[in-house]
Amino acid sequence: MTYENIKTAILTILIVLGGVLTWNIWTFQPEYEIIENENTVNEVNIGSKREIKRIVKPHQVIFHTGGKDYGTNNIVVIDRVTAMASKWKYYDVKKSSESSSQLNKRFSQDNQTEIIFPDEVPIDLYKKVLNFEDQNIPKFEFDRIIIDAKTGQREEGSIYFYSSKNQEAYISNVSVSAINEFSKEFQDEAASFNPYFPHKMSGGKTVYLPVNQTKMVKYTYYRNNIDPDELKEALFRDPSFVQKSVVQDGEEYADEASKMTVDNNTNMIDYVNPFRENDAVIGTTNLVQKSIDFVNDHSGWTDNYRYVYKDDFNQKVVFRMYSSEGYPIFNQLGMSEISQTWGPKDISRYERPNFHLELPLNPEMNMVTLPSGEEALEILKQKTDLKPELIKDISPGYYMKKDPDDSSLIFLEPGWFYNYDDEWRELLLDGEVR
Repeated sequence: MTYENIKTAILTILIVLGGVLTWNIWTFQPEYEIIENENTVNEVNIGSKREIKRIVKPHQVIFHTGGKDYGTNNIVVIDRVTAMASKWKYYDVKKSSESSSQLNKRFSQDNQTEIIFPDEVPIDLYKKVLNFEDQNIPKFEFDRIIIDAKTGQREEGSIYFYSSKNQEAYISNVSVSAINEFSKEFQDEAASFNPYFPHKMSGGKTVYLPVNQTKMVKYTYYRNNIDPDELKEALFRDPSFVQKSVVQDGEEYADEASKMTVDNNTNMIDYVNPFRENDAVIGTTNLVQKSIDFVNDHSGWTDNYRYVYKDDFNQKVVFRMYSSEGYPIFNQLGMSEISQTWGPKDISRYERPNFHLELPLNPEMNMVTLPSGEEALEILKQKTDLKPELIKDISPGYYMKKDPDDSSLIFLEPGWFYNYDDEWRELLLDGEVR
């Protein structure tokens, strides 16, 4: 082997080794130890997610039979009614040509059932609960569903969607067999429910009040605080930039655009996007839907909340706590409400309690007897400082307050309440002080 041949062989070997080393460098994957990222945010769950049918619910069912009115706010009965109605097929939806007076006269006749909601419900939202044959139906809102059980010789049954605010109705057809099934299930036992009487408010809305005195349980609950750090993770765009500071009566969380205040005195959480708060938008069909979705995004339903109010002009929606029997719960500071105000694209304000209720502690049933509906109306009439035209509603319910001696305890005290200029107030009886 000549010297030149030896050089060529060595050079070839070096080239091959270089190629192998280069390939190994390119394809080398070191086995790093996996380290848990302490800043990774898990899905936030402060409560639970809820379907529309659990949030947008009637608060009363009234049966007209035998020339009298019977009704209930019992959640079990209401769920039975809505479960049956949600199975029917609705078709041929059209606007009624009857006037408001004609409609109200019709609805109060025998064999009519009124399913009453706290406020106007967009049909675009509620058609996700009911079964409409054609999803492309007219846009309208309603606060009452009336089931006309007078089928007679008709081939189709009629369901009315009535708006107290607009004083108009839309009619939908259902099968006669569906109406007959409903009558057999409910109308035949209607007289077993409590008697009610109608009262027309000055704004034109009809409310149904109990004929007799109402017995209600006074409750005591433990209050379980919500961790504000979990809400911080859910509400701020980048929680890592949020600064926490201690302020009087609570804590404050803030970044360059938003602020969340936790007030331990009022037990409220107030989240604000100040740069969006003044952006005005008028009426969107999905206002209630996106408000429900917003709370679902952080599983924020911590108690029995229901949709009770919307203001399309100011883009505001309110959900209120209800008792296990189906009575609304009120509080002047907002401790029983979830309130949202929206800008054009995003939430601008979110207010809610900083706690949820545990199981009731009552070792013994402490019953309270409330005045009848007529007695409550008489007490309300005696309040000479009120303008009658601003009184929009009246209802029995509960007032939520903290135990003055133990802030971890919450009392629910029965009472009568009235809506005055869109604000719910307690109707204090003789000698009562709040």
